[in-house]
Amino acid sequence: MKTRLPVLSVAMAALLAVNFASAQTEEASQVAARKLLADKGDSVVWLTAVMKISMTAAGSSDGPMNIPDRERKIETLATIIDSSGLLVTAMSQVDPSREMEGREYNTAKGPVRFDVSATLKEIKVVLQDGTEIPAEQVMKDSDLDLAFFRVKADSKEAQEVKFKGLDLTDNGKVKLSDEVVTLSRTEEILNRVPAVTRGQVTSITEKPRIFVRATSAQLGCPTFTLDGKLIGLGVSRYMRGKSSVLIVLPAADVQEIALQAAKAKPLAAASLPEPE
Repeated sequence: MKTRLPVLSVAMAALLAVNFASAQTEEASQVAARKLLADKGDSVVWLTAVMKISMTAAGSSDGPMNIPDRERKIETLATIIDSSGLLVTAMSQVDPSREMEGREYNTAKGPVRFDVSATLKEIKVVLQDGTEIPAEQVMKDSDLDLAFFRVKADSKEAQEVKFKGLDLTDNGKVKLSDEVVTLSRTEEILNRVPAVTRGQVTSITEKPRIFVRATSAQLGCPTFTLDGKLIGLGVSRYMRGKSSVLIVLPAADVQEIALQAAKAKPLAAASLPEPE
């Protein structure tokens, strides 16, 4: 027994050291998360709109079958990327036509293919205090799952409102297993307060472009490194015939399209431009 005591003491000391180091790391990530929320939490807002979905089915009868249009109110989180009130969110949250377009279903009369389009109206940015500011959609990119909106600066609701936009160029890179932080906002039932989620990088895809998977990612929301560098925005990665996957699109890719969106004029939803 006497010979085993020193060994046990060393083992206990090593275990305590590991636990202490782990506690220090956890505390560092907690501090980083709280700081990010305090500094950048106001950059995430709610976006609401009325979506009209138009659908036509063809292939099973003598001619196309028109299905009555449907309208429903949608709410999604979006990220402010410019002090002028330019916002970006995941296109899949405001336009489901990409995943629904061209789907075929087998019926007794043969396969039926659906053509789908979605338009938005009554678009508003909702602040935490309940203020609703009219906005317009200016650009979309279906490949990257990005949709850009701009508040109507001349509206009475936008007067004296200061928008805290994220700097897309202040970005950073991550490695596998790195700790990250995602900022979001709670639902109306919880007063739309800023929210934070800590997570970890689980995979990094490099081709055809870089996609990061992180456990904290949320659609339309920004994800950061612990030192406050923006990694990117949560969007859906879609492949026809496959289920979509939530990924973090690098900030540099968002910035490339945002530069075009910043100059784009508000257009009708039915004729929104795709980026060049």
